[in-house]
Amino acid sequence: MSSDQVTALILSRLDGIPQTVPLPVRVLGIDLGTTNSTVAEVIWCRDQNQPPVARCLEIEQPTDTGPYIHVLVPSVVALHGGQVWVGEGAKRLRANPRLRRNRDIFYECKNEIGARRTYHLAPPGFRSAAEIGGRVLSFLKAAAETAHEVSVARTVVTVPASFQLAQRHDTFRAAEMAGMNLQAGDLLDEPVAAFIDYLVTHREALLADLRGTQNVVVFDFGGGTCDVAVFRLDLSKRSGQLEIAPLAVSRYHRLGGGDIDAAIVHEELIPQVAEQNGLKVESLDFDQRKRHLEPALLGIAESLKVGLCIEIARLQSFGRYADADKTEIVKTHPGSWSCPCPGYPTLTLRSPRLTAARFEELLKPFLDRDLLYARETEYHMTCSIFAPLSDALERAGLQAADVDFCLMVGGSSLIPQVQEAVRSYLRSGRLLIYEDRDATQVAVARGAAYHALALALYGRGLVQPVAQDAIALRVASGMLELVPKGATLPFPSPDRSAEHFELVVPQTALVGTVPLRVELVAGSDARPVFAATWQIRAPVNRGTPLRLGVRMDANQCLHLELTLRDQPETEPFACTVEHPLTLVVNPHATRQRIEEVEENLRTGKVAEEEIVDTLRKLSDDYAELGQLDKAIDYLVQALRRKGRPDASLLNSLGIRYGEKKDWERQEKTYREAFQAKPDWAGSLFNLALSQWKRGLLEAAEATIREALAVEEDPPYFVLLAQILEKRGNRQEANQALAEALKRYGPVRALSDWELGWLQTAAQMQSDAALLEEATAEQRRRKRAGKGRDVESGGLLPEIAPALRKI
Repeated sequence: MSSDQVTALILSRLDGIPQTVPLPVRVLGIDLGTTNSTVAEVIWCRDQNQPPVARCLEIEQPTDTGPYIHVLVPSVVALHGGQVWVGEGAKRLRANPRLRRNRDIFYECKNEIGARRTYHLAPPGFRSAAEIGGRVLSFLKAAAETAHEVSVARTVVTVPASFQLAQRHDTFRAAEMAGMNLQAGDLLDEPVAAFIDYLVTHREALLADLRGTQNVVVFDFGGGTCDVAVFRLDLSKRSGQLEIAPLAVSRYHRLGGGDIDAAIVHEELIPQVAEQNGLKVESLDFDQRKRHLEPALLGIAESLKVGLCIEIARLQSFGRYADADKTEIVKTHPGSWSCPCPGYPTLTLRSPRLTAARFEELLKPFLDRDLLYARETEYHMTCSIFAPLSDALERAGLQAADVDFCLMVGGSSLIPQVQEAVRSYLRSGRLLIYEDRDATQVAVARGAAYHALALALYGRGLVQPVAQDAIALRVASGMLELVPKGATLPFPSPDRSAEHFELVVPQTALVGTVPLRVELVAGSDARPVFAATWQIRAPVNRGTPLRLGVRMDANQCLHLELTLRDQPETEPFACTVEHPLTLVVNPHATRQRIEEVEENLRTGKVAEEEIVDTLRKLSDDYAELGQLDKAIDYLVQALRRKGRPDASLLNSLGIRYGEKKDWERQEKTYREAFQAKPDWAGSLFNLALSQWKRGLLEAAEATIREALAVEEDPPYFVLLAQILEKRGNRQEANQALAEALKRYGPVRALSDWELGWLQTAAQMQSDAALLEEATAEQRRRKRAGKGRDVESGGLLPEIAPALRKI
């Protein structure tokens, strides 16, 4: 296939442009990124002999030291000095201690687009991720309009392929707020855009290796997302053209270079700050580390990372990195950097440094092939790049050995260790890498511009999306296929729905309703996609015919409507299932609950009398996630709001200090809890338990006896028995056990805590019958708990008898 044929593939036949299209045509492609954004343009005239070329616009960005010009515009917005800063000027203000995140300065907001979170402290116009995105898009649009006198015919904005309906909707909103009139098809998946750009800019090199059907992975690792898309290329012998079929995209993974920067800040730079200023890292609380030091150090971390990666790549090109002493490969920023922090107004960081050895250590969880889930602390998150990569391949039904090409784009794909990890994983495939750093970071915007040109000239895009798996409705007799595997989208066409008339109501009801279960599944393994119940009002007879309308749009949103075929006045059942074949990796239920509760607190939706209890629940949720500093911070806030000592809150605080191994604060807090409520010795029991576990047996015995002087609870005696046995006083230990068992009531009447200590007592006594009774009760409670989670049912629709297969 010739170069001209590939150009024709990308932009069809240029001599076939409708005469109604005004020329010259100018279009824009915008990569609205988490870290940086870029705008590219294509200008084409009918008498132009050369193929169209996308170029990224160099945009002037005001800063407090003068204009800064670059094709990359940091996706940062700041309010300072009575004006709105966007881009590099705003990014440099990130270290300003007077600016507070999500009040005066906004960054990495793309991670929150489509979410319910609001920035309630910000002024109007800056209170959501969509509004911040609109500010960035408006800045890019204004710069593009002044760059050329030809008006813009079409603009395409890119989004992560894994973005769901709410996220895409908010991106549309951001564009509308920027004065852009986006049309259908004007949101383009980022991996698709990058692939289009590589096809155009490297057509000869790519074509040389094309042999029949090829599987291509696009690995787009940017500042805030890691998107993976899988395509199938087929050099058609029949048409002589290159056919492109999207197979799968990875589910959403909150993962990007910003997470690596945060790891550098908290694992390397903050310890350097502490050491240089004579502090212990542990003495810095969550607020000091996360809300003050992190913003001040993020820019330094990014710069160290980029500089070190450039040096590593240079050494690799000479074959001098693999065997080098990595502790001697260092990137340093000479000078002294101020680190404003409440309580420590004079903190500075002198000559921050990052070694290759330390960098590789920090990268390990991001390159882990075994643990493919997000691991989150209160300060930063890690997730392996192989989570989205293996996810996309699995959805495409491919193994790593089946991949022929892997295109790497996005700023974070420039990290040498990332490239090496992907190359090692996809051993059979050829890695496609742009020759220079800038091209890697602007490929998405350029590909979007080529796509915009095709839309402007021909009214259709460059890549035809397909349903990578079948979608079916579960019926009483099996499955009814709604969208076949491989169907081109939109399905069945842009302006109509596919209709099914074979379904009937499964039950007669003269009063009440018939609960019809609407359950969608995907693939040959019948993966659950959606389930709901339609309450069909009586009177209705079994066998009443139904009409089912199904449509799946180009954004992979499935629209479904069920009605009684001969009773159109009956209220229908309708739903929209977003990306049924690309299900989002939903955050942990605890994380979802945290985000919702924190938003309610920020916006004043929690009643005053409920705030303390809400803060305590938030603390418990953060502790469940292992984020102890946040858990402690919320308990401290709850105590402050309470305005007086509270035994329960103080006891919880003692538990959290113990989990951090801060034994001094733990004992202080437990003792304070006992002082707050001297008739309850639970905090003393917890202190004794902690002392026993740490081998402080004499102190533990004294503390538990102090507790028993207040309350003679059976578990207290069991703990005393454990301590005495450990100290060699077996006779006294047996007496304590006997006292505990004498005080225990019926097994079914015990709390879970008491039941656990009863099992311990039974084990110490070698009482097999009692142990089995307690264990059986524990199993019964677990089964009862699971029973509460069983889904509600409903009746599956039936196929009309005359239409059933025999």
